[in-house]
Amino acid sequence: MRILLYLHLHQPWRLARFRFLDLGSGRSYFDLERNLALFRGISERCYRPALERLAALLEADPGFRLSLSVTGTFVEQARLAAPDVLERLAALVRTGRVALVAETYYHSLAFLLPAPELAEEVALHRALLREEFGAEPKVLRMTELAYSDDLARFAEAERFRAMLAEGWDRALRGQPPTHLYCAAPAPTVNLLLRHYPLSDDVGFRFSSREWSEYPLTADKYARWIAATPGELVGLFMDFETFGEHHPASSGILDFLSALPAEVRRHPQLTWATVEEVADGRPRAPLSVPYTMSWADENRDLGAWLGNDLQRSAFEAAKKVGVLVRRAGEEAILTDWRRLLTSDHFYYMYVSGHGADQSVHQYFSSYDSPYDAYANYMNALTDLRRRALERLGVPTLR
Repeated sequence: MRILLYLHLHQPWRLARFRFLDLGSGRSYFDLERNLALFRGISERCYRPALERLAALLEADPGFRLSLSVTGTFVEQARLAAPDVLERLAALVRTGRVALVAETYYHSLAFLLPAPELAEEVALHRALLREEFGAEPKVLRMTELAYSDDLARFAEAERFRAMLAEGWDRALRGQPPTHLYCAAPAPTVNLLLRHYPLSDDVGFRFSSREWSEYPLTADKYARWIAATPGELVGLFMDFETFGEHHPASSGILDFLSALPAEVRRHPQLTWATVEEVADGRPRAPLSVPYTMSWADENRDLGAWLGNDLQRSAFEAAKKVGVLVRRAGEEAILTDWRRLLTSDHFYYMYVSGHGADQSVHQYFSSYDSPYDAYANYMNALTDLRRRALERLGVPTLR
């Protein structure tokens, strides 16, 4: 059994308070100081200590491997707020035992926009990984692990060897997520699937005292992995699991440090990067004609487009994008793409209940989803005004 530990690093450019009265004022849509302050705080609690633990594990255990994805907006903020975090990430990559995964630069829903937005964002991200880390990724992931047959065709056209996807029961139709599959419409693209029960045991349940398995120890977790049938197990989660979503006081960092030693107690278990298994021989083709993700209980796009507020905002952003591209100004294009970041639509979530609702509330700083929608639409309206002015079309102030 090969263990694929994959961690995702992302921070959005959060919006400043942008009122209707601010239209035409020239104010930035994004709260620079707040974003950088948040990044510094998370670096202190999570990025630095977790990266230090991972560096120590790579040095102590030649068999240890992991994979990372790092969004463009994360890198932009790290350069300003905590450049040492990027240096620590680069040091991990230089070991040769840490693979980087390609994705959309802005952690956006670009895969739902007309061409060429998706291709351009992935190209921007590839260039960033090359410049910042000297990496040429062979594996692709979409925002929030979105996957479909159409996205597999895109990956094939972009010459990726594999994609990451959720090992969702509905898509697997009775097959286990612990094997290598290939995309039915694009058989050169292998699929590396997330084992969501084991991943969520750490990502969501680790510090829950109401969980029947609390506390989760490294030896217990290694035994669960060893008892799992199959050829590979994808442990995919947010990097912020280690120190932010679960604070250091929960024992999560000690759990991370202890896990490789406990894995060594099981000779059948080995670590691998996603690139090391990307060229393997798949067990069977897998067809997913709809778009699935790793978010919420339904594993679809409902976390971002599940209600009228979200759909209205996204459709408006699509229409503004036509003007933005015609305007041809880099600053306007960059602001538009930052507004495409999926987090903005995530904050507008109003449906659902229980665990789904609480997770959305955890990430949002707005008083309500309606507040998030109004703020977003004000910023988008101002961006539209700028694009029209660039095109020489009179607008009302």
